[in-house]
Amino acid sequence: MPEPVPTESLADAIALAYRSNPTLLARRYDLRATDENLGVALSELRPTSALQITGQYDKTVPGRTTQAARLGSRSPIITSNTLNSQLIITQPITTGGRASADISAAGAEIRAGRAALRATEGDLLLQTITAYVDVRRDTRALSIRQANLAQLQATLDEVKARREAGELTRTDIAQAETQLTSAQAQFNATRDQLEQSRAVYASLVGVEPGGLALEPPLPQVPPSADAAFDQATQLNPELAQARFNEVASRQKIVAARAATLPTLSLRGTVGLTGQATPYYLRNEDQAVSVQGILTVPLTAGGHTGALISQALNTNSGDRLRIEAARRAMVLRIANAWNQMVTARRNVLVEELQVKSARFYYEGSFEEYRAGLRSTFDVLFAQGTLRDSEIALVSARHDLYVAQATLLRHIGLLEVKSLMTGVDLYDVTGDIRHIEHRGATPWDAPVRAYDRNDRASPKTKALEQPKVLPTSVKIAPLVGPPPPDSYVISTPNVPQPGTIGRAVTEAPY
Repeated sequence: MPEPVPTESLADAIALAYRSNPTLLARRYDLRATDENLGVALSELRPTSALQITGQYDKTVPGRTTQAARLGSRSPIITSNTLNSQLIITQPITTGGRASADISAAGAEIRAGRAALRATEGDLLLQTITAYVDVRRDTRALSIRQANLAQLQATLDEVKARREAGELTRTDIAQAETQLTSAQAQFNATRDQLEQSRAVYASLVGVEPGGLALEPPLPQVPPSADAAFDQATQLNPELAQARFNEVASRQKIVAARAATLPTLSLRGTVGLTGQATPYYLRNEDQAVSVQGILTVPLTAGGHTGALISQALNTNSGDRLRIEAARRAMVLRIANAWNQMVTARRNVLVEELQVKSARFYYEGSFEEYRAGLRSTFDVLFAQGTLRDSEIALVSARHDLYVAQATLLRHIGLLEVKSLMTGVDLYDVTGDIRHIEHRGATPWDAPVRAYDRNDRASPKTKALEQPKVLPTSVKIAPLVGPPPPDSYVISTPNVPQPGTIGRAVTEAPY
């Protein structure tokens, strides 16, 4: 059957999903939120300022003793109003390295977030490619099923004509009708599968699929499995995310230990104190003070030690998760590679099978016309040909999906690697704004001084279970084996206090 006239390509589908898929857009906003961790960490070494204004009104009604002492006063009631305003500016000099460690941890968290975004993009592209070739496979299979229906109908008409001529029997008609109804059921199932694939495509891309063009060869498929493993070690997003998460938790160990080190900051205060009403600036008392505040931690009731231990254990878990991510990556790449090899071999086998099945059907049909073959022989040959054609379509589909899956787990299933002419999302756009927001000219020297004052990021040695002194065994069976009977009733009594009771009257 000829290919339908295409109205959109795989590149169009990927570009549209990359631009409008809500899952990917949400992950981008998650990354923006993670980027703000850098702004929070940078603020720890930047000056803070606050304006405090206190207004106070006092009224005193004196007793007789006080009134007697205030002879000559016009009013026995004493009133006063004051206004106190202070501008306080605090500049940290060193935080014991906590701020520098938080800045480094925020940077690692941002890179881990970018790796998570790459993973989400790879998953979306794999789903989009799979949905695209699913629609093409099901469309192709439906056309084959439709052609098969037409051919079976023609065969049934010919069998009926030959039955009227006395050449065939009612059994031959029943055989043809059986094949026709079976083919109709297969057509209906294929139509349902096509509609499901179209719905998946629309949910990913955002529009209904039109006439889909032939999928192009995927670029950067590695030439060998070893090359795939080598590339994945550098590019796999899950492995990169695990590595950056470990870097972040390692820096949080430094931040936790910084709570035991002295901190130094400068505080400047400018204040005005005087009468609130009537207000005259010349009558206000003016005060200016500069303070150097050195804080030396002594005890914290075990709070600091708990935070350090928590950070150490978190880092140990993150280090183990790197190896877990590597093993999962190796497993997925090995499976994808083997699926790709199997699918490629199946394509070659199915191509040969289609050629043989077509020769088998054409020969059987000619011999049927000559009276050398039965109706069953023709119908069987025809079904074999259609099944072979559909199997070839499925094998080509599986090969393409396996290649896309392999690229996904390597880390190469990205828009920047697959396509050209697409406006790529800039993951660094917010960072420049965050770094300059609230910056001061002395950021660099203060940050350098705090960085030199921090402790080294010492980690905790990983503990392994002890080796058993003897060989391990499965515990012996206790009691008789379970009976060979089905469960026909289950316990339906709920736990006390887990259900309500029927309300028989209004609560109010």
